[in-house]
Amino acid sequence: MEEKGKQGARSTYIFSVDSFSNGIAFGQHPVSDSVSEETRRHYRLRLDQDQEVVRLRSRYVLRPHRDQSNCLHELEANLMRLSNNGILRSSEIFFGTTTDPFHPFEHKFDASMKFLEIFRRYVPGMLHVQTRSPLIVLALPIFKALGKNVTITLGVETNCEKSRQRYTPDLPRIEERLKTAQALRRFGIEVHIQVGPVLPYGDWKTDAKGFAQTLVDHADFIRVLPLTDGSSQSEKRLRKNAVALRVAEDRKFHWLRTDSAVPLLNAIHEIAPEKLEQPVRKHMEDRQLNIFAA
Repeated sequence: MEEKGKQGARSTYIFSVDSFSNGIAFGQHPVSDSVSEETRRHYRLRLDQDQEVVRLRSRYVLRPHRDQSNCLHELEANLMRLSNNGILRSSEIFFGTTTDPFHPFEHKFDASMKFLEIFRRYVPGMLHVQTRSPLIVLALPIFKALGKNVTITLGVETNCEKSRQRYTPDLPRIEERLKTAQALRRFGIEVHIQVGPVLPYGDWKTDAKGFAQTLVDHADFIRVLPLTDGSSQSEKRLRKNAVALRVAEDRKFHWLRTDSAVPLLNAIHEIAPEKLEQPVRKHMEDRQLNIFAA
């Protein structure tokens, strides 16, 4: 691993982590500066139907045919090295990008909990845990220990239960996810709600305010993303996306447009514009300044 560039400055790293039934995939990605909104969008939690995959610079998997304790020891040793080199405390980790780490039907829960337990000993600069599952509350003791070094992103694509049943029937009920957000915030855990992709919530314009108020009431920060950003790659994936095909089948074509998130974004901006801003991580800025000054 190259930790210093030609000028002697140390790189900033993003780590992407995904939980599978047979273990953990751990990817390392050097970035030139602080994490931008575009970067956060790239490492967002996706729906299962989204075929885009985050490319990994390196990969670490706990394989079923190997001894699990040895695998965890190797993973912990890797994190300890990153911590000792000063990389981990200035890096951001996105846990749950291509898969939901707490999905109850894919046998990922144990692997996810074992991975999170390691962070009691090796604290990252910021750990972003991304899920749509209420089971995340079972990791609350770990999140409380991490404090300001962890944030939870919950996916809530609509406030309409009929839409949830129609377009994402395998996902937890909306009410359960909102209760999870409330529970986490009650214990001082920072909660982001990702409306991504935004799915039908009633009338595109007139019902936006009601959904916006629900989001504002349950989140510290909110991100809203359309089904497509208009790029050729996004449009290509859209044609194969099961959710998008059902939306088209229902002739709700305006939800497939690049501006489908605009009414909801405008409604949130009217109620609580500060919740659309990217949070400032003072502890991250201080650590990065110390690294570059070293």
